[in-house]
Amino acid sequence: MQGITATDMKRINRKVVFDLVRRKRSITRVELSELTGLSGPSILAIVNEFLEKGILTATGKKNGSVGRSPVTMVFNPDVLLSVGFEFDGDRLSAGLVNLDGKIRFPSTERVPADLGENFFEMLCRKTADLQRRAQAEGLHCTGIGLGVPGAVDVRRRVVRFAPNIGIQTPVDISSRIERLENQCGLPAFIENDVNASAIGEFYRRKIREEIPDLLYVSIGAGIGAGLILDGQLRHGAHGLCGEIGYSLRTVGEAVSRQNPGWLEHHLSHEALAEHFGAYRERGGASAGMVRYVVEILCPILANLVNALDIHLVVLGGQLLLDGGERLLCGIREQLQTLTLSPIALEEGDTADAGIVGCALLASDQLWQTIL
Repeated sequence: MQGITATDMKRINRKVVFDLVRRKRSITRVELSELTGLSGPSILAIVNEFLEKGILTATGKKNGSVGRSPVTMVFNPDVLLSVGFEFDGDRLSAGLVNLDGKIRFPSTERVPADLGENFFEMLCRKTADLQRRAQAEGLHCTGIGLGVPGAVDVRRRVVRFAPNIGIQTPVDISSRIERLENQCGLPAFIENDVNASAIGEFYRRKIREEIPDLLYVSIGAGIGAGLILDGQLRHGAHGLCGEIGYSLRTVGEAVSRQNPGWLEHHLSHEALAEHFGAYRERGGASAGMVRYVVEILCPILANLVNALDIHLVVLGGQLLLDGGERLLCGIREQLQTLTLSPIALEEGDTADAGIVGCALLASDQLWQTIL
């Protein structure tokens, strides 16, 4: 078994310090050493690196100190900003995101329901516009993250399948992403849209508190999940981790990449609108619709929670926006009777988690100590 190298240890120490200064916002070298247990020379080396990169800024002396006052270091969330794109099938949401997960210049517009040339030309135009607006405020874009509604091979830049946008066999979009990178002068990364939202939800919470695991479930035009264990997004052996839309109740249900799965067939927006006419006309969730969703969804969620021993489940997507607190409470109450341990069930921290997650995906690839 290979041990931890000196390089690995330095990376781990840098991540510990980064997470701490991000949460504390302002801190001294002495406080960093006391809170992390790292030696003075180790802290000095990391702080000097962070000062050089602009992650920290020295602002003067600590108020209220006696004798020789230590210099206070302040975290700079704008040192690394990336463009986040979330494509949900017919709409493209975008924004420029900093290391606090805060979005500047957010926008949403209708786009072609595919990943063709026109779609990527729009990405180029939107990125160039965000770069100009950032430059006008003295900011600098460093990368691009794109979330798409399908199973994605993130390394090869191939969309394996995405029934909601008509992709039933693998589509290689690497050349179009390379063109985007060349035209904008920025590195670009792709991810499944729900995985990106899971990253966004995890990151926003991690700023406030230490959380190791998170299961994010989104229900809207389709249904999917993003799983984070020990702080790491899981893709699975074939990039299919989180495809809970294909969950089954009986062996009589067929599974095919060409069609939505059983769970998605019953809980997608279109399925619910067909089953509950008032939902299509007025939105919102009636008492009957809440019971229907709870009965179908909760056993699936409970199976995941029990198998993975997950404590935190976050729900997002259009269905939760429409169903509100009544739907959330109904799911929470039922889950407590189906899980072996108490769980925390929360609604999404932000409606723009996908934009945040896509941008932070790029930022994390560019500097490996962000998550």
